[in-house]
Amino acid sequence: MILKIAWKNIWRSKARSFVVIGSIILGVWALLFGTGFMNGFGVSYMADVINHDVSNIQVHNKEFKKDFDINFTIPNAQEKLDHVRTWPNIKAATSRVIINGMIASPKKGTGVQIRGIDVENERKVTQLDSLLIEGTYFKDIKRNPIIIGSKLAETLHAKVRSKVVLTFTNAQGDITAAAFRVVGIAKSSSVKINELYAFVKQSDINPIVGINNQVHELAIVLAPNVSEAPTVAAYKKEYPKDLVETWREIAPELAVMQSMYDQMLYVLMVIIMTALVFGIINTMLMAVLERFRELGMLMAVGMNRIKVYFMIMVETILLGIIGAPIGLLAGWATLHYFQQTGVDLTNYSEGLEAFGYSSILYPYLENDAYLIVTIGVFITALMGAIYPAWKAVRLNPVEALHKL
Repeated sequence: MILKIAWKNIWRSKARSFVVIGSIILGVWALLFGTGFMNGFGVSYMADVINHDVSNIQVHNKEFKKDFDINFTIPNAQEKLDHVRTWPNIKAATSRVIINGMIASPKKGTGVQIRGIDVENERKVTQLDSLLIEGTYFKDIKRNPIIIGSKLAETLHAKVRSKVVLTFTNAQGDITAAAFRVVGIAKSSSVKINELYAFVKQSDINPIVGINNQVHELAIVLAPNVSEAPTVAAYKKEYPKDLVETWREIAPELAVMQSMYDQMLYVLMVIIMTALVFGIINTMLMAVLERFRELGMLMAVGMNRIKVYFMIMVETILLGIIGAPIGLLAGWATLHYFQQTGVDLTNYSEGLEAFGYSSILYPYLENDAYLIVTIGVFITALMGAIYPAWKAVRLNPVEALHKL
């Protein structure tokens, strides 16, 4: 009976009910889109860094990362790499030579990390070829080609086919210099790729360094949505003398950022839910005040206060049941659209790129978030109905009947 009365009460004042339903729809939509928008910043940044730079897993000589001494190479690296590629959930793997040195053009010089890469496998691991904005991926220039980042190119005042000189310490401890010619310029949301890295062929750099076919780093990319833990455990068991790390250990700032964004999302949810609560309280309280005489009459003819209380609560819940699915659908549709097209932030591209963010943002929201939002809406509706329902049961039937 309470459910039937509550349903009829909702549609007795359609304007008021549509205000509550509209506020719930708008609140749910804003919550989903706002959460997806903010989450998109973190997810896109971390995805770019993992996919184009650090990869899921890296392997080094345990002594190498202490001071990046080029003599600390990975023993039997190619044999290990070939073996790892046969493991389940391995998407791609490559090797790298890592050297810290200097790069100079005729106009300027700066510090650089020289990365000697396996050209074909690097393409599979980091999609380096897809980051090029000028030039080609190690084509057209046969002798000592090099790819540099866009910011590094600006610093050096270099362009495609410009000559640059790399200076570094070789395996014997001697200062060595070699000339390279820019074959391509890459641009990424990764600050390191833009400003710090210079990519050359292993076959070009290794004879100059004097380490033959040795390498300093193995980079491994896993299949989507696969945990790194089983692969790390398997590698440690197979090759216990090597240092194997996940992206969380290699770039702990990404893990901190992920945690920070999670906290910010919860704060955003609380803010929007709080605004929604007060909107529901305001509307439902007005509904109670307008129905003083009606509520007083119901209590006078025998409806006890508990039933009146639950009637107001049920009315609010029904409004939530109507509004929440529409808001969820609107939020999902909006996110789905912008996940395909992206949100164009090119007006702020300079500032975003300074922090490593792309100027095209793709909102992202996990499926669990929709369930959390749905539960949150009903909790919000219940909280918003408590005070109006309490106000209703505090009525004195005799006084209520004399209200105008």
